[in-house]
Amino acid sequence: MTLSDNTGYRQIIGCLMKNCMLFLDYDNLQPYDFDNLLARICFVAIKNLYEHGAAQLTPYEIDQEIAAKGGAAFQHYQKDNGLGFLKASYEFAVLDNFNLYYERVKKYSLLRRLKKEGYDISEYYKDPKDIDDPQVEIAIQQKFDDASLEDILNTIEAKYNTVRNDYLNGGHLKGDPADGIFELIDTLKKTPDVGLPLEGEIFNSICRGARPGCFFLKSASSSTGKSRTMIFDACKLAFPVRYSHEKQIFVQDVDEDGQLCGAHKVLFIVTEMDKEELQTIILAYLSGVNEAHILTGRYEADEEQRVRFAAKILHDYSGYFFIEEISDPNLVNVEATIKRYVTVEGIKFVCFDYIHSTASMVNQFARNNLNEATILMLMANQLKQIAKDYNIFICSATQVNVNAMGDDGEFKNETSIRGF
Repeated sequence: MTLSDNTGYRQIIGCLMKNCMLFLDYDNLQPYDFDNLLARICFVAIKNLYEHGAAQLTPYEIDQEIAAKGGAAFQHYQKDNGLGFLKASYEFAVLDNFNLYYERVKKYSLLRRLKKEGYDISEYYKDPKDIDDPQVEIAIQQKFDDASLEDILNTIEAKYNTVRNDYLNGGHLKGDPADGIFELIDTLKKTPDVGLPLEGEIFNSICRGARPGCFFLKSASSSTGKSRTMIFDACKLAFPVRYSHEKQIFVQDVDEDGQLCGAHKVLFIVTEMDKEELQTIILAYLSGVNEAHILTGRYEADEEQRVRFAAKILHDYSGYFFIEEISDPNLVNVEATIKRYVTVEGIKFVCFDYIHSTASMVNQFARNNLNEATILMLMANQLKQIAKDYNIFICSATQVNVNAMGDDGEFKNETSIRGF
């Protein structure tokens, strides 16, 4: 077993020639997925022609494309009989088998990347010279064949989380509740369990701000401003300067000691909105100008000047408000996105647009026969666990069902959340 698949490379190259539209469904194929230089050169040429409008290609068209570029790539292509490789790939490619070879090539690519980064991939690959027992080699190959990309990454992450738990969380929850109780009182006196303020004095007095390790979930009916209020919360954390209607000037937040507040990095994950929608809401929040005036470009009095100053605030605090779009969220891609921003960008505050069932989320649990309510609960529990594990603040929202919208005088509980 090697970390390469020349048969897979030929099949993918051949299928892409026969149907360039495969790029639409497999848009994450990248040159680094091909560790064979000749295959990589051919792949880059095919993708370039596809991006310029090609729907179907012949080996000769790709040959001409590579020749036209010239350089070291063309020399290597000629040396390795590139045209012969293209002809053989085209002849033996079977379109119906494309996904099979795509999955395999991506798995090899992932293992090469993990190995390069220093991760232990021995469960899925070992150098043949390090294996004495043929049965061991067969077992490793079988595990590789049966695994998905997600399975491989979950294995790596599980090992990491085991180590993380031993060094950061191990034993923290065991013991007598009397242990350290007086120290806790003194600690809270010096450092109260209060997070950075969010929008709304009443709300802040109830939840004590955006506290690390906490997950807040708001529920409301559709089109009641759940996402908008979350954007306001995110803006308050990321941008300490905004327009004050009371003082009629732009002001900077101050803390309880009278010190100027700084900016804090925030990740805002959107599921249905786009970047432009968020931008106008942010401008409206910072400038105090009605968003409708911004959208129509019809300003009153000093509104345009305020909006442009709000845009300057965005530039001055660039790198504190991150927008990430996940159009089809599930437990895997949401968790991976949050962890990436926490570990790479140092994010401490996360807003996830809102929790709802999606096609990929339902597919994740199709085998388990789980209902929508259970799936939504799993997502909420996962966000809560991430907040706890990484000591960050996460907030999200859910929609409510028709039972929560009636004026029947009944107490509203979790069964009013949509999906329950």
